[in-house]
Amino acid sequence: MLKNTIVDNDQTTLEEIVRAMQELSEDKFIEGVALKHHDEFEIQQTADMIKEYQCRINREARALVKYSEDFIRQFATDNNKCYETAENLFGKIRSTLACLLKIFKKTTPNQRHKKGVYVVSKQPLYKKSKLSTKHIQQDLFGLKSFPDSVHDLYNALDTLFSTSTAMLTLCHQIIEKEKETREDPVLLRQIYDRTCNELMNSFGAFREFISPTQELPENAMEECRKKAKTEAEFLRNEYHMHDRKVMTTYLVINNVKQARCNGLTEQEAFFWHKNTSKALAVRKVIDNFDLIQNLEGQKGKLSPQAIVEFLKWCGVEECFEKRLYNEYFKPRYLAKGKLKPIGWSTINGVRKDLKDMEVTDQKLARDFAARLTDILTPEELAA
Repeated sequence: MLKNTIVDNDQTTLEEIVRAMQELSEDKFIEGVALKHHDEFEIQQTADMIKEYQCRINREARALVKYSEDFIRQFATDNNKCYETAENLFGKIRSTLACLLKIFKKTTPNQRHKKGVYVVSKQPLYKKSKLSTKHIQQDLFGLKSFPDSVHDLYNALDTLFSTSTAMLTLCHQIIEKEKETREDPVLLRQIYDRTCNELMNSFGAFREFISPTQELPENAMEECRKKAKTEAEFLRNEYHMHDRKVMTTYLVINNVKQARCNGLTEQEAFFWHKNTSKALAVRKVIDNFDLIQNLEGQKGKLSPQAIVEFLKWCGVEECFEKRLYNEYFKPRYLAKGKLKPIGWSTINGVRKDLKDMEVTDQKLARDFAARLTDILTPEELAA
């Protein structure tokens, strides 16, 4: 009877393999080795194979732990549109499963069909192997009667099974935690909001933004949102069902729609998607920038100190300040302004100097706000 090497990528398989590995004992190991009549060379070769796989499994284990730390806290994760969670996890422990199959195969007996024809066993390897079977013959002297190479093989196998058990148990915990999270509306909302903030504050979101003349594209997540009767239903159904690019596009579409309703441009929606009032205030300030006192620097150019203060007052992430200056401020200012813009390297140099002098972003923003009383109303300044 040929061994069944098929492994179903589901939660039940995880549980069964873990149970099989937890049942490892010296007596089962001895019978598994003895039934194949392995000689010294084969024993050493198998031990070396297990040790080589141990290195791969250690790498997979570290990657799996890192993956598990982010998986639950992300509303959208890459590949989840294509794979079920169990299938996704099985792909991340490919070396672990391959090694376990080899070991179970080496400790599973072959049985001939009555007519001399081999057939495929209906039971998977991890159930047929002597390492996990409940019916064994006790060895009179135990492992002590075997040479050092057999002891070495058992220790290597024990270590590998321990690591693999921990990994598959972690996979099982991830699946269970995902189920629990899907039924927790408060936690789902927190995860959704956190993921929205992460994605909208990324450069990827900036690249996704749509031009004013472009029609909004179709989006799978957007369609699901329209079909959902309630927000709770939408969050429960779409948790871990879309990759991050799809969710980023979904968020951009919603921001563009909201921006157009509020009279903002797509650029303004990106930089200030949480604060429409601030976006309108920044626009007004740039359109009246020459009214600000002490704005001129050297040779008819804008003061780099004033620009740094302006950027801090705008309240965007520092990683977006260069884009804000080059792609939003400069084109808008040049349409009406009289002074010459300065290069980013000069602005960045002054920004670094101010940091070295321990001048806080909050102070720079306050100093700039104090210059704007002739341009903005108190309500606009409070935006």
